[in-house]
Amino acid sequence: MNVVAVYLRLSMEDRTSNENETAKGGSIAGRKNAPGKGMEDESNSISNQRLLIHSYIERDAELREYDRKEFCDDGWSGSGMDRPGMNRLMDEVKRNKVQCIIVKDLSRFSRDYIELGTYMNQILPFMGVRFIAVADHYDSREHDGSTIGLDTAFKTLLNDLYSKDISVKVKASLGNKYADGEYAFGQVPFGYEKSTGEKNEVVVNEKESAVVRKIFSLACQGKSSTEIARFLYESGIPTARQMRGIRTSNDGFACTWSSSSVRSILKNRFYIGEMSYGKTIPEHVGSRKKRRTAEKDWKVIPGHHEPLVTREDFERAACSASVHSTKQKREKHPLVGKLSCGGCGYAMVYKPLRPGNKYPRFECSRHSILKIPECCTYFRADILEETVLFMINKELMLLGEAAQQEEKLAKFQKSEMKDMKNQMSSLCMDKKRAEDSLGILYEKYAMGEMTQEEYRKRAGEAADETKKLLEQIKACSKEISRLSEELEKLQVDMRQVIRFTHMEKLTKELVEVFIRKIYVYKDKRVEIVWCWTAN
Repeated sequence: MNVVAVYLRLSMEDRTSNENETAKGGSIAGRKNAPGKGMEDESNSISNQRLLIHSYIERDAELREYDRKEFCDDGWSGSGMDRPGMNRLMDEVKRNKVQCIIVKDLSRFSRDYIELGTYMNQILPFMGVRFIAVADHYDSREHDGSTIGLDTAFKTLLNDLYSKDISVKVKASLGNKYADGEYAFGQVPFGYEKSTGEKNEVVVNEKESAVVRKIFSLACQGKSSTEIARFLYESGIPTARQMRGIRTSNDGFACTWSSSSVRSILKNRFYIGEMSYGKTIPEHVGSRKKRRTAEKDWKVIPGHHEPLVTREDFERAACSASVHSTKQKREKHPLVGKLSCGGCGYAMVYKPLRPGNKYPRFECSRHSILKIPECCTYFRADILEETVLFMINKELMLLGEAAQQEEKLAKFQKSEMKDMKNQMSSLCMDKKRAEDSLGILYEKYAMGEMTQEEYRKRAGEAADETKKLLEQIKACSKEISRLSEELEKLQVDMRQVIRFTHMEKLTKELVEVFIRKIYVYKDKRVEIVWCWTAN
């Protein structure tokens, strides 16, 4: 069955622009009847895009018969193509599962002039995918074998320039708000909350601020960040995320404060009444990746809000506690991010070979705080690498044996797919004959060769048969798609087995392909949660 992909996108810049228009020109309801840009911004909402596209599909006889799949990027800029919804869409295109892409207008797909031209002139035509932009009256089928028209090229160029222009305006607007002392950021630091009375103002949260003051008090007494975190845990004080009702998951294990979260509070000058901005800048227009600026380039507003600690206590806490940066360059290890302590459930931290370390090892990140007897306090990295590599090779042997059975299954599925395609072809021919018979019946009725009653009876039978055949064709198409996906997965599995057989060194790629999670225990037992199994 053919598939039409409905792609929807709304960037944060579009939302901000819409909000600014609202602030200048009154309520949205008041602008709906006004011509110009306000109405255009309003039409860019996700719901309106969806309504417009589905209405277009319903009016098109061919597209109406297609299955529909929706891909959405809500809050993503169109300046780049690296978006979750777009990535899923292009994966479907690469697997030949999408025959048509439809968007509200060209700017929803991309605002990058060069990138959009590449997709419209090269990638999508090469993949045999039809591309439709409803509001721009563009259909690639009408441009078969030729590049996009001059009017479309100008539109894409204007979209590119608009994206850069609105980005500059949004930055300038936010910069003005920051300079005026408005707290126009997202999350408020622990200990504060946004004012319910005044927009973009912060006030002290009494419950949270008591915890923050206690942390600074302990630091001023000479306690280290680890000792403070242990005190908070033993006192039963919830973590910052727990106090704010943010869902936390640690696979059923206890959630606790960490020394790094304590250090982040002790280093934050927000607690002495300062607000800083301009700490990061995006790598380029539309990018979500940000680059940290030098501290001398930060803009600071002293006395911005009520402080929780005095400047003297802040400086004393900074000197007493081990308030060092955790963002130091570390030696990377392929198991980092996959390894957890089987006793407490928290991550194992990699400690490379340095003065004071006899050998590279992994340490439980919370043992010094939780003091759980079942914690795996440390595990030698070299021994763990050998153990994991041995277990992967053993799993590969099982997968290799399973691959032989899968090869037989693949042959069976290919044969079954061939039969299903033949059956579908036969059903399509029967459906065409039933549809043609309706025309023949009408001609006979018009020529007076049959009565009205006979015509209605036989036409009804033909219509019922057509409907029944259409349902069988859809069921057959779904079965073919299912068999195709299973066959593709079998082939990928077999290729992975062949590729990684007899690996002699543990690599990040090998770990990512096979391992979801690793638990290590006090008795040096290793338990691996596989991404797949021989079963």
